[in-house]
Amino acid sequence: MGWGKGGGPDPNDPAALLDQLMGSTRNLTETEKATTRPPWEEQDCCPDFLAALCPTQLFTLSQKRSELPPCEHAVHNPSIRAEFQRAKLPILATYQHQLLDKLRNMVQQMDERVVKAIDRVKLEAASVDLEPGLKKATEALGELQATIAALVSRAEEAGDEGDVETAEKSLADVDELTKQKKMLEAQLAATKEFNPMRVTGTMFGQQDVCPVCCSVTNTKDELNNERHREGQMHIGWTQIREETIRLEKRTREVKDVKGDSGGGGGG
Repeated sequence: MGWGKGGGPDPNDPAALLDQLMGSTRNLTETEKATTRPPWEEQDCCPDFLAALCPTQLFTLSQKRSELPPCEHAVHNPSIRAEFQRAKLPILATYQHQLLDKLRNMVQQMDERVVKAIDRVKLEAASVDLEPGLKKATEALGELQATIAALVSRAEEAGDEGDVETAEKSLADVDELTKQKKMLEAQLAATKEFNPMRVTGTMFGQQDVCPVCCSVTNTKDELNNERHREGQMHIGWTQIREETIRLEKRTREVKDVKGDSGGGGGG
């Protein structure tokens, strides 16, 4: 069975498409179907993915930046998810409530990070001139962070294109530059005049903080901004925010239906 890069069935694999449309038991007899356990019980399927999406799976190429632990479940199969949701089992609502709680918490934490990042950007813009030697070191740190961000973006782009070698090399370069960054930060931290709040990822030009994924970009660097919008971090957090809204809407609708059905009065 083949699957496309986006997680859905491969359009060139008719079997995968039929599995998603008709279920994995489509070729079994009625007797076999009656004695066969559904795939979500037979396999280690992710409950979040069965409900809608698995947050961890959205950041396969930017796991470190997402700060999410790997998913503890092995199976994230769109065909099984489609079959599970068609079954309309009561457990689906439980999985959706659990996922909504998780996504709400994630969005809240990301929004807090965005607010802090905006404060850092404002502080940097309003900061006074540093002593020349300290200013040079601070700018070097800003350049390192900008280079790291560009390499991460390149790794994500290469991964999306299936260029594993380039993606792995870029991530290896990120690890090496991150070590250099930590060393420079340690040196600067020993200087009383240094304020780490002044360094936000790039020291050049006007900066913007993305309200969706908290990435800091140069407002005039359109190429980098485009890569940011097409990167896994931004797309993943867009999906998380959209799914949170969708699940919240569904929860309200269910409550309204229950209220209407249970609100009959006496005559």
